[in-house]
Amino acid sequence: MEQTIYDFFGTMGGNLYIAIFSAMLLTGMGVPLPGELTLGFTGYLVYTGQADFVTAFTLATAGDLLGAAASYGIGYFSRSPKISRCLGFLMPSPSKLATINIWLNKYGIYAIMLGRLLPVVRGAIPIPAGFVRMDSKKYIISNVISSSIWCAALIHVGVSLGYNWQLIAGLGNQFGWIIGGALIAIFLILYLVRRVFIF
Repeated sequence: MEQTIYDFFGTMGGNLYIAIFSAMLLTGMGVPLPGELTLGFTGYLVYTGQADFVTAFTLATAGDLLGAAASYGIGYFSRSPKISRCLGFLMPSPSKLATINIWLNKYGIYAIMLGRLLPVVRGAIPIPAGFVRMDSKKYIISNVISSSIWCAALIHVGVSLGYNWQLIAGLGNQFGWIIGGALIAIFLILYLVRRVFIF
């Protein structure tokens, strides 16, 4: 998998920042490019002094957010009559759309924020959110929070691993599930506190 990252960065003509942004743009859109390895390699570049942490983090987060916004837009505009006539076979069934809509209306910003921190799941969320035309402000806010956490943490892990940055492949999945579990626990605690102490 790391060879894929080397090859991708090589196609960018040596411009590391453009490569970081482009790779995370594709990752944010759900393209199966290993985002964890991209961020781990970005951390390695920071570790070796080839990139600045703040600049790399900003571009990685911006790319991820723009990719997620683009996929949301694909889902959103595919509901238009002209597009749905051509691409209707890609649309979820009315019952599935209703289920997604209920789920996002009930959990909203928390569902997106949590899902975008989980490996594999994070790439599958934007288009369905667009399908049901989830409130764009809530969608953007939740993605800003989750993308910032995801990018900052994994770049930092890449810096910590240094020349062993490839090890992030396994750690990225663990990190996602740990953060996801922690957020679920926090939400449950807040829910229980609200139910017990607030009438």
